[in-house]
Formats: sequence, structure tokens, C-alpha cells
Amino acid sequence: MKKIVLTILVAAATLFADVDWAIDYQDALLESKESGKPVFVMISSEGCNYCYFMKSQVFTQKKVSEFLNENFIPVELDLKNDPLPDYLKPYGTPTFYIVYISGKRKRVSRPIVGAAKADAFLQRIKKELEAFRKKV
Repeated sequence: MKKIVLTILVAAATLFADVDWAIDYQDALLESKESGKPVFVMISSEGCNYCYFMKSQVFTQKKVSEFLNENFIPVELDLKNDPLPDYLKPYGTPTFYIVYISGKRKRVSRPIVGAAKADAFLQRIKKELEAFRKKV
């Protein structure tokens, strides 16, 4: 019986992964400058059902978390508790931005607003990243 439970736990751990969120926005910017990866920003709020859906159903999927961790410095900002730079305007929660840093210059993607299932969300993020890479 213990082997079955252990097998299930190991299988679950490999199926579900977590996004490696930065501690705060300034740390994410510093890490972005060092790594060359853009910052992926999620603006959320406490009690937001769509934010909860994204964190519990979408970001826990291995294909999503691996893509975000490999290509971005992810950071979550709380709408009420974290200071938001002027260039990150929430249009409801969740609102997502990709911030590209080149030297002292920042480029910010168009906002991605609302929740989506994993495949649709991943497709949108990949499209945004591809568009940026074509401009570099």
C-alpha cells in the first residue's frame, strides 16, 4: 500500500510544477538584466477567482510552468499591496505584461487581461515572445 501511495505522489509531482516567482518586481528587473530574460508580470488581487484559477489550474501545469521558468523572470504583483510602476496598468485582474529590458530602456508588451486555459494562455505568451524576438 505504501508503494502505491509513494508512486502516486511521485507521479503527481512530475505532472504538476510550479512557476519560480521572483520575490519582488525590483529583484525581477535585476535578474532580467543579468540573465537577458524578459520579466513576466502577473497583476493579481486577493479574492480574484480568475487569479486563483490561473495559479491553481494553469501555472501548475508542467508545460506552462516550464515555459515561463525557461523564458522569463516571473513575478506576481498584488494590485492593492504592491507598488505598480506607471507603465503597468491593471485592466482588471489578472492582467499580464511582459517587460523587456535592453540597457536602460524598458519595453512593455500590450496587456494580456483575464484568465485562459493552459493551451490558449501558452499560445498567447509564445506569440508575444516571438513578436519581441523579431524586433530585437
